[in-house]
Amino acid sequence: MSIIVIVDDRSINRTIYSKLAQSIGADVATVDFGDPAEALVWLEQNRADLIITDHDMPRIDGDEFITRFRALPHAGGVPIMMITVKDQRLLRLRALESGANDFLHSPVDHSEFLVRARNLLRLAQAAESRAGAAPADQERGGGGATVARLDARRALAEARAKPADWRFALRLDLNSGRIAGAQALRDGRPADLADPEAVWVVLASAQPLRDWDGPPIRFTLKASLDPDATAPAALRLASELARTGVAPSWLDLRFDAADIVAAPGWAEQEARGFEALGVGMSVDLGALARGGKHGKLAGPLEQFITVWRPSLVFACAGLPGAAERLARRLGGRRARPVALIAAGVDSAPLLRPLRRAGVSQAQGACFGAPLAPRDLSGLFPSAQGRALKRPA
Repeated sequence: MSIIVIVDDRSINRTIYSKLAQSIGADVATVDFGDPAEALVWLEQNRADLIITDHDMPRIDGDEFITRFRALPHAGGVPIMMITVKDQRLLRLRALESGANDFLHSPVDHSEFLVRARNLLRLAQAAESRAGAAPADQERGGGGATVARLDARRALAEARAKPADWRFALRLDLNSGRIAGAQALRDGRPADLADPEAVWVVLASAQPLRDWDGPPIRFTLKASLDPDATAPAALRLASELARTGVAPSWLDLRFDAADIVAAPGWAEQEARGFEALGVGMSVDLGALARGGKHGKLAGPLEQFITVWRPSLVFACAGLPGAAERLARRLGGRRARPVALIAAGVDSAPLLRPLRRAGVSQAQGACFGAPLAPRDLSGLFPSAQGRALKRPA
């Protein structure tokens, strides 16, 4: 039996949320409180599988409630969904720092409530299963998955010990012809948000362009999913954005579609943080772009796209006709189309059919070799001479 605790000072909201939660399944029970202090007393002695709390409550608001709850023993793994109004972005960032996992905008969309509640319950169940398996892994010397993660991190550490070759692959808007973005590359491979040096290089390159009077240039970093992370990646990024003064809208964080399919719960958690921060998101479809029929992708991936509306990135090297058919299949079968970005564009004849198929941006060898960071600001005359000094 899963227990959902609802905290809201308005009785009508508690009634609605309880009815919605109970419709998830016969194995779901709800407990509701109009006073957050009473809820904290109850939670000291009782288990919850999911907590849904309003923010705007008298005496103890949702942010303080979450902070007090997270201080209780065994409260760290319980997912919390906070209900806020749509324009409270800074409030949501503070709530993330306090320990919120997800957000709903008020007035609440009932279908979205059910989807997010189910996802959080599954995330909690998966975390509980991993926790139960951990002792067995330790007895076997760490377990296969743990050893694989350690090997991957060791390889990354060795790569970082060498001087990196940083480059930016330009991305153009197919309608206006302007530079719309640049993907950061480290030694020829997509640079990762988990790499602190990559974050510094991107923000140092974006900072001189802050006064650019054109539309933002979206700098792309790969957003790898790390189930072992102690906090959402958005929290680690927020302080760097504040330090450099780079607006979140200048960043594009790119998920790998295979990661989303493999770990949809973690992808949802990271996407919530990125949305609250205000950065852009995209999904690299990779081989999955060609796998579905009629533009339909794997269930978790379709759900992620429906909820978060990221741009879709697909490789289109090859014949113009094949690239156009693929673009139409990906972009034309959804009730709410999303932006399409063509990657690997290696020849000019591909551009016209891609534009005709509704592709908004493209990147690849067609637009020249990737640029070194020092050469990037030269494309924007108003930004020359304003480089960010690297901290000692």
